[in-house]
Amino acid sequence: MPWALAQPKAGAYDGDVFEQVHAAAHAARGLGLQPWFRLLQPAIPKWFDNDGGFTDDRTAGHWWPRWVELVAEQLGEVAAGWLPFEAPYAMAQRLVPDDPRRHGELMHTLVVAWRDAWRLLRIGPPVATSLDVTIERPADGSEAAAQEAHRRDQLRWGLWLGGMRDGVVRIPGRADKQLADLDGACTVVGLAMRSDVEAGLQRAGEQGPERPLAVTFRPLGDSDGQRAQSITAMWRDVRRTAGELTITSVTITPFTDNDDQPERPGIATARRELKDSGDAFLHG
Repeated sequence: MPWALAQPKAGAYDGDVFEQVHAAAHAARGLGLQPWFRLLQPAIPKWFDNDGGFTDDRTAGHWWPRWVELVAEQLGEVAAGWLPFEAPYAMAQRLVPDDPRRHGELMHTLVVAWRDAWRLLRIGPPVATSLDVTIERPADGSEAAAQEAHRRDQLRWGLWLGGMRDGVVRIPGRADKQLADLDGACTVVGLAMRSDVEAGLQRAGEQGPERPLAVTFRPLGDSDGQRAQSITAMWRDVRRTAGELTITSVTITPFTDNDDQPERPGIATARRELKDSGDAFLHG
């Protein structure tokens, strides 16, 4: 859902944008599809950004819940599910790179923003995370590298999985803090991964809340053949864990090629013709 287009000014919204999205979702449901809405796109409203956006906890705490409530009111009847925002670790890195202290503060604000969205959305369609997780390893054998890898690991994994399990926000360098309504604050634990899928699913099952799991996979490889091999390995990892964990869905991103992002090839051409990687996903 394009927040910047739908709410170009603070406190107002463009009804035409919501009508267009509502019509598209209604048509999709008529075709048997189940449209999920992501509430936060990379482009946020300029007025929100000018006031600090998510780097200012007061700005975020005031405007973000109002946006979530507006989307729920306008699109709740056609939504099959909600994805409040994706890749929180990458979002924080993009907003405050190379500043561990501010990065931790921003991650705390994002956890609160997630909790606020959950409070508003939990009585309707399912709510899923999309955590950008990876197995963090030290860059070298030094103590400093080990500590940095631990910090990254905690912000990618422990902060979210542990927080949604027991309601405690744990950020390296800050005191642990209980956050009301954070425990159990999702319907599906979604993981966005590029490798180590079996290890990631097992970790989510062990450390996270008792929720079904979902995988969003972006295959590795410089060629389509290599990406096909990556997808085949992903399916192998999923099957190894499927007997002990509840996995509701596996999706690939991106699906099609996009001339504007040639560095992110899909498993199908722009004309939706499946490549070898697409066949690997379809028949995996």
